[in-house]
Amino acid sequence: MSLDELVVATEKIDTVYVTKLQGNLNNFTATKCVQSVTSSLKHGPVILDLEELNMVTTQGVQAFRTLNEEAFLQKHKIILINIPASIRQAFHMAGIRNLFPIATNEEGAFKMATRGSR
Repeated sequence: MSLDELVVATEKIDTVYVTKLQGNLNNFTATKCVQSVTSSLKHGPVILDLEELNMVTTQGVQAFRTLNEEAFLQKHKIILINIPASIRQAFHMAGIRNLFPIATNEEGAFKMATRGSR
């Protein structure tokens, strides 16, 4: 997979959208990611599975900040699951912690997503 490639796959399960990111989140792919997730956020909470996300650059970190703002505006949650160590490190280096709730698995994420409002 090239540096400018990001696959965004979304599946709706009940009222929750499960979005899997595969590839790299950078200046070439950030807009695609934000548009896809924002589209889902308009209709319900989103679980973002980051297991196959290889890299996040500063532009990718900014995309997560934008998604946090969109989640607030749409009054829906974004819950992260399967965060690779390299992505955790990128978040840590960018100084962002607790931007989104993090679930240990998909089942826990569904419970968080369907519990109350943001």
